[in-house]
Amino acid sequence: MRAVRYDRYGPPDVLRVVELPEPVAAAGEVCVRIEAASLNPIDFKVREGALRFVPLSKSPPRTTGLDFAGVIVAVGGGAASWRGAERVFGSLSPFGREGSCAQLCTVDARRVVAIPDPVSFEAAACLPVAAGEAVQALADSAKLAAGQHVLIVGAAGGVGHFAVQYARHLGAQVTGVCGSDNVAFVQGLGAHHVVDYRTTDVSALGANFDVVFDAASALDWHTSQHLLRRGGIYVSTGGSTSAAVLTGMGSLLAPMLGGTRARNVMLRSGAAAWRRLASLAAQGVLVPHIARRIGLEEVAQAQADMARGHGRGKIVVLPRGAADTQRTGATRFGRSSSPE
Repeated sequence: MRAVRYDRYGPPDVLRVVELPEPVAAAGEVCVRIEAASLNPIDFKVREGALRFVPLSKSPPRTTGLDFAGVIVAVGGGAASWRGAERVFGSLSPFGREGSCAQLCTVDARRVVAIPDPVSFEAAACLPVAAGEAVQALADSAKLAAGQHVLIVGAAGGVGHFAVQYARHLGAQVTGVCGSDNVAFVQGLGAHHVVDYRTTDVSALGANFDVVFDAASALDWHTSQHLLRRGGIYVSTGGSTSAAVLTGMGSLLAPMLGGTRARNVMLRSGAAAWRRLASLAAQGVLVPHIARRIGLEEVAQAQADMARGHGRGKIVVLPRGAADTQRTGATRFGRSSSPE
């Protein structure tokens, strides 16, 4: 099978498309033929070595990518809940050597869930990390409620564009922050107000928000205090170690200093989390905007582009060579045209 692999930590040019033996499902695992994968910032951070000192993390050689959707083609012993030929999606562990930018992967049978009939492979592949962070941040960390005012920073990005949709679904008043190139896009997602950070000082918007969700790690908990009403909460994706540490400090200090709160999103993965996302996708609440569809050979360049920031929506990888079907636009639901 073909896969995007790296033999050492480093910049995007360490990535190579290589031929590997087809994986075999061990006990408790399933083997999935990957029809679509999606890219997330965690992919290039792992490739750069951000997790190299975590005891559980496997050193290279590794295949890049985490999120995937596809068809079960083999079932290992003890994975009796799956029969084979089911459409499934999930996300691989960031600590292992398996990756989703490949034609096949093996994965613990408990780390995949069924794709609802209305949802395409491409849409499902966009959900686990990006939509997972958005939903968990707003529903679980912030407990956003109808009528509350939420500020979403990085509203056009992979996490942010899901957050705008989900906040509207919850009945909140949504203000999105993005660059000038993405103002119309964020308006189209349903934001009630859009702020162009290039022309407006976000920190001067005033204490008008119950929730600040920093999907881009562009603010910090101290700045957010001037944006939050008393009792409000700042939630960050912790996009860097320093951002996560500062927000962690804020979780201790913010209540004493300003009557507000601060919290990092610690993404929970697994079947329960992904079933919630699948249900929201089937209802049309979460509709991924797919900015680019690429083949395996384009993954290195796509990761380099993502590292520069200011992206829109999601990048989908089609490992089986169907990237020439449509290069831009938003995916609505309906069966994928990829072979099942």
